[in-house]
Amino acid sequence: MQQIENFKNRTRLFIFDLEFIGDVKKLRTCHIWEIAVYSVLRNSWFSKVIDPDKNMQVFPKPPIPEIPHLKRAFLQQEKAITWNHAFTELCEWVSQEVTTGMIPVFISHNTFRADKPIMELECERYKLRLPSSWYFFDSLHYSRDIIKNSDNYSLSGLHENIFNAPIQNVHRARSDVSACVRILVFLTKATWDLHGPMYPAYFTSLRSIRWVGRKTEKLLYTVGVNSAESLFMLIQQNIHNNYIQQGVDEHTSIENTLKSILVELPPENIKNITNVLTQMCTEKPFSFTFMLKAE
Repeated sequence: MQQIENFKNRTRLFIFDLEFIGDVKKLRTCHIWEIAVYSVLRNSWFSKVIDPDKNMQVFPKPPIPEIPHLKRAFLQQEKAITWNHAFTELCEWVSQEVTTGMIPVFISHNTFRADKPIMELECERYKLRLPSSWYFFDSLHYSRDIIKNSDNYSLSGLHENIFNAPIQNVHRARSDVSACVRILVFLTKATWDLHGPMYPAYFTSLRSIRWVGRKTEKLLYTVGVNSAESLFMLIQQNIHNNYIQQGVDEHTSIENTLKSILVELPPENIKNITNVLTQMCTEKPFSFTFMLKAE
């Protein structure tokens, strides 16, 4: 994780959106069927309709009625291509938009819980890899930092509250990108001076952990914890050291680690994060063994 404001003169901003079938709460069920990307610097667009599965004739209904139900006839009409071809074209397009040494930053609404991990997953299916130079920034988190006490931080909710109008053709990628652009232009007063964390591909936002918010993320960042992965690594290391040296149990070790870093947080917040991390360590042990795939 880096702070985007520290690289203002080196970033190239790309506002993007993915449309997908599946349930975002079960990432493996998600398959991309549309992507749109807008280059802020050059005012140019990249957009493609994606065939999520050439063998599938009937697609599952979306989790909410507002999302259009994908049809095979639509994919044929739009001459949809598979993700591997779309992603290759996207990489070529981005390379033409970004000069050497510049940092591509992809911005979408709720990117750390949806667009970023789904894009990583789709690339994995085709044995592709997101470039290490690509970073991601969440307009949802930024909006929460700028607008206080809103009752709706969704893309549609923000657009409605700010412009007193709904998003036209909502839940189509290009329309949602255009809405996100309008919101960010409004919030930054057209300066595009953004602030907050940006994460590289394949690193998980700390705020993806329940109860971890902006302040907690900042406190962790000050001690060198710059991703969920680095937090788990620190916790696991302390669990082993604390047990060997003092016989401290796992839950207490996690709580003590957090207390030493998050001294500015209320005890109840630390307790909540401790409980979440204890459960995560139990359900998903952080080990590269589980990341290896059988040949």
